[in-house]
Amino acid sequence: MKTSTLFITLFVVSLLIVSCEKPTPKQAAEKPEKTQGIYVDESNFTLAETDRYFADHSKDYAVNTFRHSRTMSSKDNQFVVRENQDVMYSHAVVDISQGATLSNPSWDVYSVIQVIDENQYTIDVIYPGEERTFTTEDVSTGNHLFLNTRTGVRSLDEAGFVEAHQHQDNIRIAANSANPYVAKGFDKASLDETRTRLKARMSEAIYPEYYFGNKDEVEATQFLIASAVGIFGLPIKDAAYLNTIQPTGQAKQGAPSKITLTVPPLQFDKGGFFSVTTYGSKGWIVTDNFALNNRQAQPNDDGSYTFYFNTPGQANNIDVEPDWAILIRLYAPNSTEDIMAYMKDAEKNIRIELVE
Repeated sequence: MKTSTLFITLFVVSLLIVSCEKPTPKQAAEKPEKTQGIYVDESNFTLAETDRYFADHSKDYAVNTFRHSRTMSSKDNQFVVRENQDVMYSHAVVDISQGATLSNPSWDVYSVIQVIDENQYTIDVIYPGEERTFTTEDVSTGNHLFLNTRTGVRSLDEAGFVEAHQHQDNIRIAANSANPYVAKGFDKASLDETRTRLKARMSEAIYPEYYFGNKDEVEATQFLIASAVGIFGLPIKDAAYLNTIQPTGQAKQGAPSKITLTVPPLQFDKGGFFSVTTYGSKGWIVTDNFALNNRQAQPNDDGSYTFYFNTPGQANNIDVEPDWAILIRLYAPNSTEDIMAYMKDAEKNIRIELVE
């Protein structure tokens, strides 16, 4: 597979750091006598969870074809947990048993093809003007890829969406075979139970640089928890996800609150931006007015941005429901070092506060 310099984008998602130890008996459940398929626990959860998305997509869309979302994600338009209002998503399952080439046409607006194998490793991220060819030698297992493609818009008006739709339609899959993906047959009940156990370990998530990537870039336990909490997140070199700042107390229950963010070190001249997105307790979008990014929000006099929650009539207000969660995304940082320093400072000094 060819390599090229990747446009540095960071996308910090809701997640985790955790020790490298294997799950203890308290964390893993005993295998029941009867299951409806292959039993799932921490040892095979990532493979099983990825299989679920491959199989669900394949029920309605032929192999090597895209499902394009033509609008931003919303409570009525979402495919995976923790989608956002920053980009439009396109998904495809691609057969690489005889090789396949993926092309992202040149464009000056944010667009990436995230290439994911059956173990949920991100084996590449393809930016505008780039093309890659993949074979089974490029993946950790299996004969198929999942494409999690993100397409931005120049403007949120009709002209902006028409242009973005044209770009989506020009993204190309050229596969030499078209064998459909066959579900592996995992047991749904044990899969759901394992996902619940792993989500309960979110407090262990403090090293986002190890959440996502290829098998040499992730840390096993961080990656495992990330696969349950924020599936298909971009690697740290492409996006960073800050989820360690969360509402507590009355704010968690929906009382009017706010958070103020200083401007992060991003490459704004190359399309970089940051966003605040809120979710329900299970990671799904639950309100119509659930997100804002810095291009939409009004800055404070000092250049910082204050985002409000359940504060009607206030600029930069976002609606939330009780037991909500927040995810701050940071796109196109100046460097990994700069963005990690920003996040560590934010974790130490920034809080969600009640509005007096």
